[in-house]
Amino acid sequence: MTTKANQRNVRSIMNKINRGDKLNVFTFATHERYESNLCKTGHNFYSFKYGKEWDTTYAPIPENYHIIDYIPADLDIDIILHHTSDERLMIAHNMLSQTQTTETQGLPELNKLAIPTIRHCHVLPNLQAPKAEEMLATYKKINVSKNSFISKYSANAWGYDEAECEIIEHGIDTEFWCPDDRPRKNVCLSVVNDWINRDWCCGFGLWGATVMANTPHQLPIAVYGKTPGLSEPAKDTNHLRDIYRESSVFLNTSLISPVPTVLMEAMACGCAVVSTENCMIPEIIEHGVNGFMANDPNDLRDYCFKLLDNPTLARKMGEAARQTIVSKFGLARFVNNWNNLLYSTIGEYNEGLLRN
Repeated sequence: MTTKANQRNVRSIMNKINRGDKLNVFTFATHERYESNLCKTGHNFYSFKYGKEWDTTYAPIPENYHIIDYIPADLDIDIILHHTSDERLMIAHNMLSQTQTTETQGLPELNKLAIPTIRHCHVLPNLQAPKAEEMLATYKKINVSKNSFISKYSANAWGYDEAECEIIEHGIDTEFWCPDDRPRKNVCLSVVNDWINRDWCCGFGLWGATVMANTPHQLPIAVYGKTPGLSEPAKDTNHLRDIYRESSVFLNTSLISPVPTVLMEAMACGCAVVSTENCMIPEIIEHGVNGFMANDPNDLRDYCFKLLDNPTLARKMGEAARQTIVSKFGLARFVNNWNNLLYSTIGEYNEGLLRN
């Protein structure tokens, strides 16, 4: 791998993307089920083993997702995909350029590499954190080929308008995440990993105020996720699907998350949903039609009881929830949007190299 691309190499890459051939994508493990869907683009993903490792309890490793601890000499990487903006971005550039990045006024210099880079942001900035404005400014100054986000809400939160970035909303495999004919248990299900430590974004305290209130009737609850002292994760995705299928209500208390994937999976499986009303969630849930929304624990609890006490209403809203995911967040749209982004990023980058 070299830091400079000659015209022959660039033209070869351009021919490759024009034919729609499989790409070689360099990445790092970040979100297992999201990346599983991404692998359905058919490209080859080479995930460098650094930091977070793929957890197979969240999703099996796809056949075209290769975990590596070095880059084979005969492997030509077409594009770098980051799902975060941490030090792994620097590591990828250092490895693939065969030269160390430099620092200019505290910012990484990322223009040494003849390989385009996409930074795809899943999270929202913590605007309550110290030096939040400085964090936002630094994010925008880091030089990547393209920025993309999982929602317009997320892009705006990071200070981008639609002309400056790409938006690829979640895709859900609705053939896998689907209901069946089994009877549903009268419980309020929640699925969150590391919930207690992530109270600031996942709303563990709000959940507690909702389900543990000192009232004559306690909400029947079920909790799954890797949270020591509270809950264990599902054994695998098949087990998690069964959990969704047998639960009547899904309760989401996220505070700072564009939209939790588990919420969309539960909707696809026909759960009636009760959720906080923030971030991108109001773009997915229409209150009283395909779910209920509130930010007050008393209201959340009342909506849960309303659904538990009326199985016909719960079934109707669960069916509407699934139809929302099928019609607006299907996997085919997600795959097509990602292919467009990958090919267009490489094409625009290499056309620039040819001009220069």
